[in-house]
Parts: sequence; C-alpha cells; structure tokens
Amino acid sequence: MNNRLLLFLETIETSNSISEAAQKLYLTQPYISRVIKKYEQKYNVTLIDRNSYPIQITPAGHLLIKHLRKSLQLERQFEVEVHQFQNKHFSTLRMGITPPLGQNFNLTILPELLKKFPALNTETIEIGTIEAKKAFKDYQLDLFVGNIIHLPNTECEQIYTDKQVLVLSKNSHLYHPHKKEIQVSPQELQQLNHENFIVVDSQQGYQEIVDNYFYEMGISFYPKIHVRDSITALKLAGKGLGNMSTCLEAVQNTCYSNINYIKLPSDKVKIDFSITTAKTNKSLSLEITYVKDILKKLFISNILVY
Repeated sequence: MNNRLLLFLETIETSNSISEAAQKLYLTQPYISRVIKKYEQKYNVTLIDRNSYPIQITPAGHLLIKHLRKSLQLERQFEVEVHQFQNKHFSTLRMGITPPLGQNFNLTILPELLKKFPALNTETIEIGTIEAKKAFKDYQLDLFVGNIIHLPNTECEQIYTDKQVLVLSKNSHLYHPHKKEIQVSPQELQQLNHENFIVVDSQQGYQEIVDNYFYEMGISFYPKIHVRDSITALKLAGKGLGNMSTCLEAVQNTCYSNINYIKLPSDKVKIDFSITTAKTNKSLSLEITYVKDILKKLFISNILVY
C-alpha cells in the first residue's frame, strides 16, 4: 500500500485537484481521498491542502513522499543486488515500452527471447518516459524502449528518430476535407489558438516539448481530453474531438480519415527511440543483449507499426 500511497501523492503533486489526479490514474476520486485520509489519521497530520487551487502537498506530505521514495529505492536496490544469490531459473526480466507499442513489442520479442532462454520469466509494461525514468531510479526496470533516458545507473543506445506531426480534426479552423497533409504559414497557425487538444498522459515529457514549440509561436491549446495512448488520441481526432500530435508513420495509415496533418520541424520536435538498460543487473546481461539485438533488427519493421 505504501507504494500506491506514494503514487497517489506524486500524481497529486503534478495535478490541480484530486479529481484530475484520479483521472490520470484511471481511478475514482473517492478512493484516492479515502486512502490519503487513512494515512492522515494514522500519522495525525494533514498531507494535502484541500482548500487551495491547485491543490498543494503540505510540508508533512512532502516529508512522507521523501521517506516513501527512500524506502522504495532501498527495497528495489536490495532486489537487484540479491539477484546474484538467486537461482537463475527464477530470474525475471522487467521490460518497458512506450505506449502504444506494447502488443507489437511482445509479439516480436517474447517468442524469440523465450525460445533462447526458456527458463526466463518476463514482465512487460507500457510506460511513458517520465514513469520509466522513475522506475529505473527505483530499480523497477531492466530495459526500456522509448525516449532517451540519462541516469547514472543506466546506459542508452539510440535506434531510430521519429518525425512528428500536428494532427487536425475536422472541426479545426484549418481543416481541408479533400487533403491529408497540408502546409500552412505561421500566420495561419494562429487560427489554432485555444482549439481543443487531446493529451496523451503517458507522454508528459513529449507533450511539454510540443507545447513549448507552439508556445514560442504564440499558440496555446485547450487540453480538452486526456487519454492513455496516442492511438486512442488519433482515433478521437478522427471523430472530430480535438487536435493532437503523433508520429508521421501513424497518420500515413490509411484507416485514419477525417484528419489533416502538418509536419513539425525535426530540429524542434522529435522522438528519439532508444534502448535504455540498467547497469546494475549483471545477472541478466545475456538476455538483455539478446533483446537489444532483436530490437536493432526488427524495431522499424515489426514494432513501430501503427
């Protein structure tokens, strides 16, 4: 439960309200409130200031977050270091992949990996770069495929650079019904100001890059809808519910109609797909190297397919 409490407090820390935090976590607001209230009563302190907007973590709450993080890091570090004493047959390779590529990743990697290492256990999760960075710090990941992560306990190898586009729904002021790719001037882009935008919560770091790019051009979007992955966001854009940003490969799929896209400058907005691995897990070095070899050969053809 302490791990879940830490997740709740950290999410509230970056949200305007408990309701917004609940939405990001795909949980109900009353449930999160009950959990936090339970620990407030346990420690006889107030952990969050419910009267402020945006909601604030109290000094006691920040102190609890600090100690929960330290406790979790020690636990994860022990799990990693104790691997050298464990029976190899019970080793688990923990892998993360940026959404929404989890299914393609599993179908490509797991058959070959488990054929080579039949005694290996695996865990695969779809996880954003910010969450993956935290997971590496907490010794919860062995390998991640997504944006570049630089940490003292990880090493990173770039495998692909993805071009990005701004997707316009049919309700955008700039939408052209008989085109897919359009080119617009900086002046025309101003018409996008305050249009509805679909935000992918698992890609917060990437979203900040996109937001900053348009902010420098004097354009701001209204975050109307929050979803977990970019495929869902793209489908909603096709229904006219808002604009969004994604990779060029995704919009070139013929199944997505009723949208336009504008190519974004690669020197300003891009995704560098990389393989990040934990330096600490020496016991699974052969398995990790094998996964990396598969990714280098098949990432573009088998995994980066929308």
